[in-house]
Order: sequence, then structure tokens, then C-alpha cells
Amino acid sequence: MSMDNIQPLSNNNKHQFAINFISITSFTIQNNQVTLDYITLKLNKLNQNTFSSFIQVNQCNDITLTECIFQDNINSDGYGGAIQLIETQKVQIYYSHFISNKCLQKNGGAINFINTQYLGTLDINFSAFIVNQAILSTGGAINISKVNLILKNSQIESNKAQIGGGIYYQSIIPDFVLLLQKGINQNNTIQNNYASIYGKNLGSTLRKIQISQKDISIQSSHNINQKQNSLEVEGIQSGEQIIFQKIQVIDEEGTPVYIPSIQNQNNLSDDVLLIIRQINIEITCDQLNIQIKCVGNLKSSDYQNGGFYLTVQPMYKPLSTMIMKIRSNVFPQLVDSNNNIQINQGQIQKQFSNSIICESCPEGKYSLDILDGECKKCPDSAEYCSGSKIQLKNGYWRSNEFTDEIIYCNYNPDVCQPQSNQSKDNYFLIRNIDSPPNIKININLNHNTNLNANVNSNQILISKTF
Repeated sequence: MSMDNIQPLSNNNKHQFAINFISITSFTIQNNQVTLDYITLKLNKLNQNTFSSFIQVNQCNDITLTECIFQDNINSDGYGGAIQLIETQKVQIYYSHFISNKCLQKNGGAINFINTQYLGTLDINFSAFIVNQAILSTGGAINISKVNLILKNSQIESNKAQIGGGIYYQSIIPDFVLLLQKGINQNNTIQNNYASIYGKNLGSTLRKIQISQKDISIQSSHNINQKQNSLEVEGIQSGEQIIFQKIQVIDEEGTPVYIPSIQNQNNLSDDVLLIIRQINIEITCDQLNIQIKCVGNLKSSDYQNGGFYLTVQPMYKPLSTMIMKIRSNVFPQLVDSNNNIQINQGQIQKQFSNSIICESCPEGKYSLDILDGECKKCPDSAEYCSGSKIQLKNGYWRSNEFTDEIIYCNYNPDVCQPQSNQSKDNYFLIRNIDSPPNIKININLNHNTNLNANVNSNQILISKTF
């Protein structure tokens, strides 16, 4: 089916919908293709259309739009400033322009494409999406769910939304995003888009939690050391209060989420409200150690001064070590277009019914390789394991946090404390040497510093003494 050279006139009459939009419904015959060529739709406005858009496509197999122009259209109450697609398999858009379209209440400043039953594909090539807006919702230019977006030779620029100023996606990581993460942009320009809450150019599920050392305060003075994705506090007393003044949740572009005040949330769409109101941050303490407990404000959904505020008082046996985790509830798992999930370190891949899921290794187990089929049991040389974290007992050492090869410091175990930054800097491992075992070596250096080396099983563990 083809419709050529359709140029609807501007018409703001609330009840003459037939003039304002085209409805294409239930073309599900095999090999059926709907082709829309040279459509120009400008200066139109839809009112009182809660679920529709100018072009509404439901349950079709294959739709192609070529050399179309959608400009200065306003969808007052429905989805998609120009087009809405529902439960549709494949949509191709070539050499088309979407300029200054607005969706005043709901998702998709230009296009809203939502599937729930099966994966859809949106293939866009040599097209431009400029200055479109989803004013109170998601996807300033394009809003998709369970849809793979293939984007080439196209421009996504100066669009605006509350979340996902350029593009907002759910459930599926689009192919173009995976390529973009590898530095391949396929001649696309995605820039200068704006989102009030998060995801200026690209928005989806939130990615991680971030807290700066300067935003942690303790009643007395303590050293706080940064170790990759963890912070270590030494010498804190049982019952001493720790205050986390600004815990931030970060989007995929590395930008902190901004949550407007309750007063400024009144006009936001239901979808945006659902996203931001489910965000909360909580602290959990070591659940395996019955001698440890935490009290205080351990869970919060109260966003203020650029982050979330929490307090905790750890209570535990003296001269011991404990683990506290700060976590959020809003990191749903995404899959790619082949239904593969992105496994992170500390997780394993498991079959669940007809799906594959990521499962984090619980306390007492760990995984350092995303290809591991099962979590490994925490070794006897460790005090604590969970996810990708292995916290060693004093007297043991490993070269970095990505290996589970653990060495016992048999020469001087009392000063071998791998959880201490100072100790970690003072130990070095030299492998595969050609020397007889059990040879003690003393090496004298400048500045009155000695290095003591113990050769055992073709490995040297070197410790610095003062």
C-alpha cells in the first residue's frame, strides 16, 4: 500500500481528527508492506486524543517512510509528536526530517514506538530529528520500548525532554548504542540535546551510585581511602556515626540524576513520576556476622542538595572489619537485540525458564570472570566475599583486585595487611624466577630503607620495613 504526496492542511478543530492524522491498523498479512512516500505534515495540532498521534500504526509487519517531512506539529494529549507505533515488527525511515514537533503530555517528541509482545526494529538512515520536545515526559526525539534502534547517517540534535533528551530506550540496548560504546558512531551526530532529570542525549536505566570522599563525614578524624568501587575507613569506633551527605545516582552518560522538588513534580507525566519515585538508596551491613549491626537512617528516597542523605552507626566487635554496601533499587537489567544480557564482574549467567538472567554472587561467594558458570566459594584466606569483592585476612596478599591468586606472607605475616593501602604499596610479587626455593635475601637501598625478600616456589614476596 502506498500513499503519495499527502499534504494535510493546518486544522486545529478538536473534532475533525480525520483531517489531522492517518490511521493504519492491523496490516498483519505476511509479506505485506506499507509504504509512505513524500508525506508532508506541517503546522497541525491534535487535541483530546489520549492514545493516538498524527500517524498511528498498530500491529503491522513492515512500514517504510521515505522523504517525509514532519514539522511544527503539536500532539496535545496523546503519544508521539508525529508518529506512534504499537506492536509493530519493522519500521524503516529514510531521508526524512522531523523538526520542531511537540508532544505536550506524553512520550516521544517525534516518534513513540512501544512493543510488549515481541522485539521491534526501527531502522533510521539519512534522517534528521531537530528541536523536537516531549515536554513533560521521556524521549525528546524518539521514545522506544522493546525496540532495537538502528541509526546511521542521521542527526539527533537540540531535542528536549524530562528524561532522555535525544532518545529514551527501555528493555533493549539498541545496536547503535552498543556500537557507540565501542567508539563507532556510524556517521551520526547526537549532540546538544537536553533532559531536565537525566539522560541529556541518551536515557535509559540508571547505571551506578557515586559518592565523593568529601561528602562523607565522621565524628572523629579518620583516613578514607578510595579503592576502585569502594571506600575504606580505618580505625572507626563502634557506635560512631557516619554521615553520607550526598549520594548520587548516575546515568549512562556519567551525569548525576536531578530530581525536582515535590512541588515541581505535579505536571510531570505518569511515566516520569514512576521512574523518579521508585529511586531509593539504602545501606546494608555485613549480614553474615552476627556481632555486627547498623542503626540510623539506612534507607532514603529523599533527594536534596544534589543527592541522597543517609546516616549509619555501625556497632561491632573491636579490632574487626566489616563491610557496608550502598545500593539502589533502580538498575533493571537490559538485553541486546539478540537477547544477550550484559554480565558485570561479580555476576554469573544463569538459565531461568526460557530466559537468561544475571545473578549476583551472594555473601560468602564471589566471581571475578564474567564467563564463570557459577559463583566460587570464599577462600579460607578471606574474611569476606560478595559479588567481585574478596576481602583478605591479614597475613595474605594478592597482586590486584582482579585475581584470586592469594599468597600467604610466610616471612612476616604480621605486617602483611592487604586491606591497608600502606601495606598494599609495600608488597610486590615477582613470578617465574629461576632460583632454588627457600632463600632469604636482604637488599639494602638508599634512604635507610630495607627490602626483605623470601623466595619460595619460584615466587618472591618483597616487603618494605622501616
